[in-house]
Amino acid sequence: MKPRSVAIHRHEHRLPVVIATLVNLVLILLIPEKVQLLPTWVVPVLGVLLMTPLIAFNPKRFTRETTWSRWLSIALAILLTVANQITMVLTITQLLSGHAKGSTVLLTALQVWVSSIIAFGLVYWELDRGGPVARRDDLIWKTADADFRFPQNEQKTGQADWRPVYLDYLYIALTNMMAFSPTDAMPLTVRAKMIMGYQSITGFILLALVISRAVNILN
Repeated sequence: MKPRSVAIHRHEHRLPVVIATLVNLVLILLIPEKVQLLPTWVVPVLGVLLMTPLIAFNPKRFTRETTWSRWLSIALAILLTVANQITMVLTITQLLSGHAKGSTVLLTALQVWVSSIIAFGLVYWELDRGGPVARRDDLIWKTADADFRFPQNEQKTGQADWRPVYLDYLYIALTNMMAFSPTDAMPLTVRAKMIMGYQSITGFILLALVISRAVNILN
């Protein structure tokens, strides 16, 4: 498939995505192995292997896309999300059991919470209107079903060329983990609502158990 390119002034910069992904991989390395299904090095190594060709293909900005680059990017987002959710389940088990050291399990829960925000931000970023490259195409932007509606979409003047970037979707994931509901950007499609709903449920359970454990420690 021939790479698709769009106007240069509207390309999204890669750096925020790279930084967020690397932070996620470092967090996985720091999370105790007992709350991970695989050895701590497996997911970071796979993440780097997936990310390297994507950076080589679009080193500075998301200027083009092929079938293989699209699926590789989706695979990276899925890898980080699945790894995070497995770790979250194991962390919740640790919190429920009450056998783990208090300070250790609370720090682990914080690492998992931050990792969840980054991973779900990547999922929303890949999901909406076909991904970061497709959203820069005027035809796709106007005809594709939007998964999220941002406040900028409602403004009639001054925002005609506005397109969401990864940090916009990271903010969606952050507020969804804190408020357990959408804030400024609303999910429009069933898939977006289901994913946000799942993230809210897991975030609520994790936070409720962390608060409960913290109260027990203080007492």
